[in-house]
Amino acid sequence: MPTRRTFMLGAAGAGATLAAGPVTAQEGTDLTDWLADTDGAGSVTDRTGSDTVTVTVGADANGGAFGYGPPVVRIDPGATIRWEWTGGGGSHNVIASDGSFESSMQGEQGATFEHTFESAGVTRYYCTPHKAVGMRGAVVTGDANVSLPGSSTATPTPSANETDTGEQDAPDARSFDGWLANTDNYTGVVDKRGSEEVTVTVGAEGNGGQLAFDPPAIHVSPGTTVRWVWDGPNQYDVVDPELGYESATTSAAGYEYAVEFGGDGLSTYECEEYGDQGMRGVVVVGNGPQQSLSWQGVGVAGAVGTLLSVPLALAVRLHHKTSTRSGKSHGPKK
Repeated sequence: MPTRRTFMLGAAGAGATLAAGPVTAQEGTDLTDWLADTDGAGSVTDRTGSDTVTVTVGADANGGAFGYGPPVVRIDPGATIRWEWTGGGGSHNVIASDGSFESSMQGEQGATFEHTFESAGVTRYYCTPHKAVGMRGAVVTGDANVSLPGSSTATPTPSANETDTGEQDAPDARSFDGWLANTDNYTGVVDKRGSEEVTVTVGAEGNGGQLAFDPPAIHVSPGTTVRWVWDGPNQYDVVDPELGYESATTSAAGYEYAVEFGGDGLSTYECEEYGDQGMRGVVVVGNGPQQSLSWQGVGVAGAVGTLLSVPLALAVRLHHKTSTRSGKSHGPKK
């Protein structure tokens, strides 16, 4: 029977690939000086397709809780930005450089402020008391091009997956058919191809708390082991029910869970407790989505066994780090 995974990959189409090249080298509005001292401002977070987009105020950046998360976001004309205070870093405000909006000074966790951006263009904004330390942001409305400081290691996701004929098949492919639409620390697919092992932090800052995977989207080569390492204070897990891997649910800092991926395909995973709040992730393997990924050809190996690598499948290794550093493996949960 069709599943969420086969639908998503089918929509991407056979032969779909990720675009390559920098996301920041564009002509248009120059934000280089404006964001020169702003942590995390090297890429634009794409939230087009959403009517309301949340940006955190007091995100962990610029030497403390002195950031907007994400600092640079692209939205559609007519969309609303909702700034939501984390409660960290003291009192902050949101004020547009052109005077089009200004919030009150607030420090209470959960406080919000909204503004609707009706016209295409670029709007700079900042926090009055923390502007000098880099607490600045920008809203890019519509198709406006911007230049950002530095360079990004992220592989940009296309506005839509294109087949060899150039036809567009998935209009919301930038967020993987909406899977990462609410993941506020998602700024692009981080290219880790060529690495034998890649680490993803579980419980990183994002989505209104320590409720994020970092990085949330990675591109790896077949045979790469992705190792998730717990850091945050809450109970987390890593689950992809369609491809059959699932960690334990734990709050133990330093806990590790690893999967080795083979073939070409796509895995979309989440923390079951906080997935709806944006704690989701993506692993693009090899040439990315083909036709589908399914249980057929999936192999499970022991902790010291040989891991399988089957086209259009995943080879799975589940490794649980304990105080004695012993390992044990489990079969996929159906």
